[in-house]
Amino acid sequence: MTVNISAKKELGISKLIEVKESNKNIRATWELQKMMAKLSIDQATTEDSPEAFEKMIDMMLDVQNKTIAYIVSILRLDQKQADKLEEMEFGETTSFAVRISSELLHVEAEEATEAEAGL
Repeated sequence: MTVNISAKKELGISKLIEVKESNKNIRATWELQKMMAKLSIDQATTEDSPEAFEKMIDMMLDVQNKTIAYIVSILRLDQKQADKLEEMEFGETTSFAVRISSELLHVEAEEATEAEAGL
């Protein structure tokens, strides 16, 4: 099976991008979801030390790099399209990745409430 992903708003690609629901793509999607969940947990529970701050910055860089790589891989972007992705704001990039993963997993993405997040 496949899903059709629109990247018109984010990347200006007018044609829908067909993405296979392959094991490879679903695995990458679960890995992205796990990484984002871990980041949220770590942000909520981090201590106030220089070492913890440095660790959080390292994690944010890793999340940013892996989120961009996920989108490039899943949508099979060419270099010009990948460069356009690099110029997006981080929040927009994250939202785009969440939308792609939600469409691949056939779930509706919603912001968690503080109670649901345990905060």
